[in-house]
Amino acid sequence: MATNGQTLQSTFKQGACRTVSRRSRTWRYTQADLVERSGLKKEETSFTSKRHLVLLNLKGASEEGEYFIDGKNAGFVPRKPGAVLFVPAGCHWSGWEAGAPTAAYLSISVDPSFVSQLISQSPTQVLPSLVPDLGFEDPIIMNAARAIGTEIDDKNPAGTMLIEGYVTTIFAQLMRKRSFAQSPKKGGIAPALLSRVIDRIDDQLADNLSLTDLASMAEFSVPHFCRAFRQSMGCSPYSFIIRRRIERAKDHLRHTAMTITEIALSSGFSDSSHFSNIFRREVGMTPLAYRASWPSKASD
Repeated sequence: MATNGQTLQSTFKQGACRTVSRRSRTWRYTQADLVERSGLKKEETSFTSKRHLVLLNLKGASEEGEYFIDGKNAGFVPRKPGAVLFVPAGCHWSGWEAGAPTAAYLSISVDPSFVSQLISQSPTQVLPSLVPDLGFEDPIIMNAARAIGTEIDDKNPAGTMLIEGYVTTIFAQLMRKRSFAQSPKKGGIAPALLSRVIDRIDDQLADNLSLTDLASMAEFSVPHFCRAFRQSMGCSPYSFIIRRRIERAKDHLRHTAMTITEIALSSGFSDSSHFSNIFRREVGMTPLAYRASWPSKASD
């Protein structure tokens, strides 16, 4: 998608496809782009937005991919029509995705100064910070975004007031969702501590990670840590570590010419056979088959 250069830098949803239609409209603080495309295959994203970005999926599911925020793996959540993606201003969003060959989406970019005004007018002024959320469902945000989309072709002079009301609704809901998320689930690990544990895992993926060391970081016994981690992340520490190692291996397969053995060892697997077996189980294909689907990347 080619977008106003003052809003986005680098590439946003770049891939081989045909734009069937595109309609755009700019108001005082907000720009909306309604885009429908066909012939989609894999598409890559790499950009830093100067404005807050809200993306509403209107047609076609995004089924697989990998996302990174500021260079850190942010996972991937399949998005059906109605799903929302949010990237705050200043964050670098990169990665790839693939899904339905025909798709439509609504992109809404908002000047950060408008959101700052909203926060300054809050009676508490102690609101949670805006953080990336790369795939979620929220009827309030979805309906407000759809309402903005309907205003693209409407020339009503009161449109700017309506748009600012819809944008206020979206960001109030984003911050309300964030305030709920900041409360740790009962029995889970506090968010700040969980973030440090995950950073330790990422820093030591190639090493022999010890559950005892991770549990000590949280000042938990190993059994308590495993229960709390599962409560917070929805999987065991072992499963999480395997997923992180697979994600690192995928990155090496796509972007380097390292051998399978080198990738296995640098990603924390004991040998190439162990790596290949787990990779096939988790990804559904061998490492070599995965690399072959990214020929230009592996040879860079």
